[in-house]
Amino acid sequence: MISTTYKGRPIKILAARGNPHQRKLVINGRTVSHGFQGDDVAALGWFRLIIDKIDSNGGAGTVAMLIPGQYTEAHWYEPGTIDINPAHHATKPGGVCACSLCIIDDTNGSRSRHMPLHPDACQHCHQVRDGHRHDIDFLNPHPYTEPTITQRAGRQNAVTAPAPRSAA
Repeated sequence: MISTTYKGRPIKILAARGNPHQRKLVINGRTVSHGFQGDDVAALGWFRLIIDKIDSNGGAGTVAMLIPGQYTEAHWYEPGTIDINPAHHATKPGGVCACSLCIIDDTNGSRSRHMPLHPDACQHCHQVRDGHRHDIDFLNPHPYTEPTITQRAGRQNAVTAPAPRSAA
C-alpha cells in the first residue's frame, strides 16, 4: 500500500481484494481502477505520468480536447485550485472548459460556453449560497463551502477583465 501526495493530489494505491497481483487506485478519494495490473511502484508511476501529462497540456479546461480520455473530472486536479462547471467539468478558476460538450454551436454561428462562475460560488460546485442543493453531485454531496482564495481571485479576474476586441 502507498499513500502519498503528488502535485497536491492525494493518492492511494491498495491491494485489490481477492487478487494480490492487482491494485486499486484512488486519487482525491475517487477510485479510478479496481484492477490495475502491476505493483505499487508501477501504479504510482502511472499516476505521475497521467498527472504530468494533464499539467503539461494546459490543465483544467483545455486538457479534454488535447488528451483522449476522461480527464475533465475534478478528482484529477489539486483540490481548491479548480472550478466545476454545470457539466461537472474542471476548469481553471474564472475559466471555461474547451471540450465538445461545453462548447456549443448555436444557430447564429457564434460559439457560446458555460460562463465563468460567480466569485462566491461554492468551492466544490457551480452553485451559489442561496439555493445551494446538497445533492447536485450524487458522488460528492456537500453543503455550501466558501471558495478558496485561488478560486475567488480567478473568478473575480474573469468578471473584471476587459472584453476581448475583435480583429475587424
